[in-house]
Amino acid sequence: MDKFRLIFRFLQSNQEPFMNGTCSIMALASAQMYSAFHFNCPCLPGYNVAYSAGVLLAPPLVPFLLGLVMNNNVSMLAEEWKRPPGRRAKDPTVLRYTFCSMAQCALIAPVVWVAVTLLDGKCFLCAFCTAVPVTMLGNGSLAPGLPPPELARLLARVPCPEVYDGDWLLAHEVAVPYLRCISQ
Repeated sequence: MDKFRLIFRFLQSNQEPFMNGTCSIMALASAQMYSAFHFNCPCLPGYNVAYSAGVLLAPPLVPFLLGLVMNNNVSMLAEEWKRPPGRRAKDPTVLRYTFCSMAQCALIAPVVWVAVTLLDGKCFLCAFCTAVPVTMLGNGSLAPGLPPPELARLLARVPCPEVYDGDWLLAHEVAVPYLRCISQ
């Protein structure tokens, strides 16, 4: 029992470094989760952006919410928020400062996830492959002859080299590095 009290006192006295360490571990875990995650672009004009945005933005919500919930200031923030006004008026500055402090710590892991995702470039390539400037990078003389839906369908297949058949319009080896460079 004494060892438990000793550990509890240690965690109470070193609350800030402990929470920073927890957030750092969550950031590393999110980077490892991303490296284990296999991204497959659907290569369809209507779905590429939605799928990429989901992969880029939905998984970071989990570490963000965990970071907020695991923070030691949650109980203090809830007590101050629910406290009935008595002799001492509620100070919105204290609530704002506490929440901002909690949010800064909780945002570390999601920012790492988004940074690793953008540095990898697969999500960005999938989302913005239909926005590649064909007139600058490819055979722009053939682009005006294609109807816009057909051009969008063709450019949406750029991230999938096994189904991309538009090398006559835009080379896969040109479009992929261009979009990855913009992503990074």
